[in-house]
Amino acid sequence: YYPPLAANNSQNQSPWRYGPHTDYSGFTILLQDTNDSIPGSGGLEVEHPKYKTWQHVTPVENTFVVNIGDLWQTWTNEKWRSTNHRVAKPQSESPAAKQPRLSLVYFTGPRADSIINPLPGHGESRHPPISAGEHLARKLARTNV
Repeated sequence: YYPPLAANNSQNQSPWRYGPHTDYSGFTILLQDTNDSIPGSGGLEVEHPKYKTWQHVTPVENTFVVNIGDLWQTWTNEKWRSTNHRVAKPQSESPAAKQPRLSLVYFTGPRADSIINPLPGHGESRHPPISAGEHLARKLARTNV
């Protein structure tokens, strides 16, 4: 849930409702706000991994977006990459800025005591083993400064 923006946009000068990040755990299932399809409404953007450009993700009715999280990147020894994404703010004074935004999300992941290593057949690990709980704690410590 994202509340409507203040008329003067004084809540935060950042251009994002939620800044760039990867999801911390397994994979994320997302049902986007259908209003994100209106031009200037903001919403989900993903970073192209090669060109480092950001692309708006236009909602498609009755579909879900699935983001690969950090642990899948480790399990596949970086064959599958964690999706860098963000949520852009709508344009000031647009109809989208004056209404709340709702997207539904479901995060998946292993138990906190699970040790994360590449799955068999994915070669020697590029990362040292870590528990899922420790990985989550480290990510939260970096993002909640």
